[in-house]
Amino acid sequence: MLFELLTAKYPGMRRWLTQRLCALSMAFGLLLFCMRLLWLSPASYHDWVALFAPWWWRLLTLWFFICMLLHAWLGVRDVLRDYVPHLGVRSVLQRLVDIAVWGNALAVLWILFGMKI
Repeated sequence: MLFELLTAKYPGMRRWLTQRLCALSMAFGLLLFCMRLLWLSPASYHDWVALFAPWWWRLLTLWFFICMLLHAWLGVRDVLRDYVPHLGVRSVLQRLVDIAVWGNALAVLWILFGMKI
């Protein structure tokens, strides 16, 4: 039954499930971040740099932001589909959202891994 709901016959169900799994993943990541913050309790800039120094923590942070951006993109996409009836206006707004999501993704990569854009 679940696999039938996730087929191409019901694309809304896949988006709904993706958004819920992203929210669950973000909640778990936020819990880990709060625990790590309480454990290390950074007080200076160098402590904050040390907080994000391990590669595995940067990957978990990247995963959090990927989930957040996907969650936001799906939500805004559905809101635009529901409340903006004009296809041209909706298309322009969706493109602006796409640009914002990709810009934020590049900024997160640059901050976490020091990539040169």
